[in-house]
Amino acid sequence: MPLPEQADRRRELVARLLAQKAAPQGVIPIPRDGSPLACSHEQRRIWLAQQSDPTAAPNVTLGVRLTGPLDLARLAGTFTALIARHEALHTIYTLVDGEPYQTIRPGLPAPFEFADLSGLPEADREPTALALARTASAEHFPVTSGPLMRLTVYRISPSEHRLFLVCHHIAADGGSLAIVADDLAALYSGTEPPAPSVQYADYAAWSAERSARRLPERLPYWAERLRGLPPPLFGGKPAETAARSGATRMIRVERETVDRLRRVADSPATPFVALCAAYAVLLQRMTGHRDLNVGIVSASRTRRELESVVGTFVNMIPLRVALPAGQTFAALLTRVRETAAGALANEIPFDTLVSKAGIPRIPGIHPVFQASFIHREDPKPPADWNGLTAEVWDHEVDDATLDLTLSATPRGDQYELAFTGRLARFSPAEIRALPATFATLLTELAETR
Repeated sequence: MPLPEQADRRRELVARLLAQKAAPQGVIPIPRDGSPLACSHEQRRIWLAQQSDPTAAPNVTLGVRLTGPLDLARLAGTFTALIARHEALHTIYTLVDGEPYQTIRPGLPAPFEFADLSGLPEADREPTALALARTASAEHFPVTSGPLMRLTVYRISPSEHRLFLVCHHIAADGGSLAIVADDLAALYSGTEPPAPSVQYADYAAWSAERSARRLPERLPYWAERLRGLPPPLFGGKPAETAARSGATRMIRVERETVDRLRRVADSPATPFVALCAAYAVLLQRMTGHRDLNVGIVSASRTRRELESVVGTFVNMIPLRVALPAGQTFAALLTRVRETAAGALANEIPFDTLVSKAGIPRIPGIHPVFQASFIHREDPKPPADWNGLTAEVWDHEVDDATLDLTLSATPRGDQYELAFTGRLARFSPAEIRALPATFATLLTELAETR
């Protein structure tokens, strides 16, 4: 298709998607009478995964560095108001006839803790706060009784504090924590944000109906696409259950390197496609496999009314990519772009895909894919905290649900590339070497034609 015609088609697609997002027949509130409500597919997947392995869905975390006179009592009241504002943060989960259901509990407590580290030697305060945060990130929240979120404040000095929020993944995802951060800042500053027009339980009911309607037309795509699955990427032996721990190592590369990578093909690829294709090359070189499945993340906030809703919206989608010998990187970019478009157009909940598409299960091995790629948006600056200076507090959390995950995050003129490897599969030395190896590969591929 000529490039001008491609551009016209893309503009048409974007306009259609925006129109769908704004269409009136969307998510509507369902009755609340105190009885259990259906879980979403995303919640059900997390619940079922944790029945066999409590570490299968790591908590989500948020760190904020605050400089200035922090009012602790005011912050505690703010956190209580935040929990009350979002139903997903005061919901518990129970089994009914073998299926998980959610029950909204308005009186659920809002755990708020304070640790004063200002008495430690100055050089030890920040490392101690980071170590305590890493330990807190692994907290096991009781989903049957709650609460499912905890906020801890680490005092570094009278004018320096670190806020660390940990939440069970069944109640929130990374996108939701961005909403939480904005709401915390607004509420602390005395501003009441507009109330969400719907809550997560409304989305759960709507998405279940939508998935049931779409399944018959989309399931054949996956049955065909995943026929004859390749063997597990990093070996077929189950990893030790206790060895869910991982290690994370990262590197920053210039955005220009990624831009050159995108331009290898005749039609420039998106950063997501370019980095995902390069990751597939890395996996092929690591394992020798030329038939790969890589998991990508889809956030199901397809409706405008869901943009301020806290909950778990993340679905995992497999990309099956062939890397035949002699294939150029330009051809691989096209293949990944087409495969991603087909997968997203036929998206169904991952647990449904596994159960309905006849996917064979191997105990201790993640089904369909064992490696994932996550492309994040450029993080926006923290919201205003009423006179306090707020910055992102970077904290390294080494939860390894899959054997290997690459996360790519744009940071100004650079890309932050983080590899998290499962220590049951990789040695610490192997994980330490991956970022530099990948950065070298990016430069190599960006120079190909």
